[in-house]
Amino acid sequence: MSSSASTSQALLDGAMKQFAQHGFAKTSMSDIAKASGVSRTSLYNTFPTKDDVFRALSGRINERVYAAVVEAYGRLGPWDERLLRIINARVSWVYELLHASEYGRELINEKNRICGGDVLAANDRFESLVAKMLAEALGEPKKGAALARILIEAVNGILEKAETKSAAEQNVALLVSVFCRGAAAKD
Repeated sequence: MSSSASTSQALLDGAMKQFAQHGFAKTSMSDIAKASGVSRTSLYNTFPTKDDVFRALSGRINERVYAAVVEAYGRLGPWDERLLRIINARVSWVYELLHASEYGRELINEKNRICGGDVLAANDRFESLVAKMLAEALGEPKKGAALARILIEAVNGILEKAETKSAAEQNVALLVSVFCRGAAAKD
């Protein structure tokens, strides 16, 4: 890893700690530099604004999550178990962020504000993969796309209401189980 890549990673690690501890609004660029062990000059040379830091952090998270989703997609097994693994790979970080601290909701809102287009692109990429998996499992491409959209909306609803990670995981597992039985039923 190059020196600039190491600096960038250190800054993103420090920023994540600061955002989780203090929220986006209360975190300053100085706080990020100090938490990262990087000079403010290096910080501003790497990321000119706090929004730039946040955008890069969001991009890093999206890439890691997508890699986990693709890995889950590629694992063999019954389609309903694969689907649950794919969804858990996608949503576990969201739930963690929402409940990591009292600032979780603020961080999600800032992610949507700052990274709106990137968020939509990541969601579309995920939905396409789920639709592909469902189309393969059910043998019906159009039905797979519609079901993927419905399933993802339902999972997002669970994440909005869940009080604990355990409750979210249990409710997502129940949803996927019921969903798979219904999707596999012949009309």
